[in-house]
Amino acid sequence: MTAMCLKRAGLFHERGVPSAVVTFDANPSIEELRKNLVDAGRLHPEVPLLNLHDFYAVHSPALSAKKPQDRVRSPEWVESGRTHRSGDGSLFHIDYRMPGQDSAARREYHRRDGTVYLIDSALPADGDNQKPTRTLELVDPDGNVAATLASPAKLYRRFLTDLVDLSHADVVVDSKYSAGFLWAWKHPQAVKFVNFHSTHVAAGQDPLTGKLSTAHQKIIQNRDAWDGITFLTESQRTAFVKRFGESSNTVVISNPVDGPRTLPAFGAREPRSVLHVGRFTMGKNIGDVLEIIKKVALDGTPVHLDLVGDGEQRRVLEDRVRELGAEDLVTFHGHVNDVAERLDRARVLLLCSKFEGQSLAVLEAQAHGCVPVAYDVDFGPRDMIENPRNGFLVPFGEHDVAARAVSRLLADDCLCEALSSQAFHDSQRYRSDLIFEQWMEALDMARTHKATRDALAAASVRIAGIMFRPDGAMDLQVDVETGAEKLDSVWLESRQRGVPDSDGRKIEHHRQCERSFHFLLPADLRAQQPDGEALDLNLVLGIGSMTRTMRLGAGPRMQTTPYFTVYGNLSLK
Repeated sequence: MTAMCLKRAGLFHERGVPSAVVTFDANPSIEELRKNLVDAGRLHPEVPLLNLHDFYAVHSPALSAKKPQDRVRSPEWVESGRTHRSGDGSLFHIDYRMPGQDSAARREYHRRDGTVYLIDSALPADGDNQKPTRTLELVDPDGNVAATLASPAKLYRRFLTDLVDLSHADVVVDSKYSAGFLWAWKHPQAVKFVNFHSTHVAAGQDPLTGKLSTAHQKIIQNRDAWDGITFLTESQRTAFVKRFGESSNTVVISNPVDGPRTLPAFGAREPRSVLHVGRFTMGKNIGDVLEIIKKVALDGTPVHLDLVGDGEQRRVLEDRVRELGAEDLVTFHGHVNDVAERLDRARVLLLCSKFEGQSLAVLEAQAHGCVPVAYDVDFGPRDMIENPRNGFLVPFGEHDVAARAVSRLLADDCLCEALSSQAFHDSQRYRSDLIFEQWMEALDMARTHKATRDALAAASVRIAGIMFRPDGAMDLQVDVETGAEKLDSVWLESRQRGVPDSDGRKIEHHRQCERSFHFLLPADLRAQQPDGEALDLNLVLGIGSMTRTMRLGAGPRMQTTPYFTVYGNLSLK
């Protein structure tokens, strides 16, 4: 995620779109971090790294409408430590504690001239020493409190507003953590995108019915607050809209990958070389990679696996190699700086991840003509690998199938060379120039439709009533509030829950009275859509070409829920 965020900023900058990478953390070594990123080639040397603390250490905060207050520190605070900036050694912050109050803390951040620009304090709530009240105060150079904020999230949103006021920039959010509080941020001139780098459900869960990923919950719950939600693959976007409804703010934009301009010579590839590139984590499932390589060797095919990367599972994997007696078949290389050269020399990339957003390893392998063999998991591999045209997709956990695919590629030069050439050819659609054009088109489209999208995002709907007709049909009344904006279309969508290939049924309203819409649900609706756990009803609002899909409910104040027993009797719970 970080690598792609940095690369995108450089991609934009090189093509004439000024860009910056924004960070919020209080890092006294931010200048050193930026230098390291530039030296490692991860950050373009002309792309600024804009940090909240660097910003307010230089820019005076605009005064709030209220009269600024003098900054006064209570004598109960006792200094407990100091931190200096690594670059010039200037004072960064002073920490204070309050004797007898373990949950009380105060930190004063200093400009390079010694004045304070931010005070972050936590005080025990009345009668409860375990639940401190957080307060953040931006301070002007004269020592006056210019703004008081009740949480770090509010400070971060204020910082982003100040940045956009100065730069007139749009905002693309990569961090799930940041997206969790930036969904509530709005600026009249800026469009706001969030990138989905991974699946919307917890590991191992069904995309249509499974438990939502904790990190993505706020993004999903407030999905209409974004001008754009980008997915790395079409299969990922499709799964998202099948669960949450089609929306005009979703778009597919792949990660950019640039390999060599010409296909590396096949004759230069090492005949028995298999490569795995990635972090050594549980999700990457590298234990399966080891099992498959051992099977290839036992089948009599000369093979050697090069593991590039490192992580928490390294000790476990080293032990497993010894258990398999595969010490001569596997080499651990750790982090290296020559991944591109290794992809030019290897025949096969083997990937056994349990889940993916979009595998950079597969993208980069194909861009270098290294043929991927990957488990067919959500999401990504099936969007990039066309089996067996430019690689091999393998059902999850099928070691024997994967081993046969690897053996064929190592033993059959003609097959491997053909797939290598096709993989290289297909990878051209992910080159930076094309991905940049897709980003510009998406941002321009969002900017064009911003007013309409804001109007749709502000809409609210609720079930106002259900009338049961003698023929068994139901008349559903839905109230829609959109302010002054007029809707061009309103319809109800009935969708079978948990059915991947189910298309929603469109139900038009049969009567409208101002903001109330009536929909007739036929008695045999469930029989017409018999699959799935249940039928989910969504309301779709449209203005022009823009739509918003909303789940229907009775409103947050409803504390008693009606339902029918198995005997058809009405009960409440």
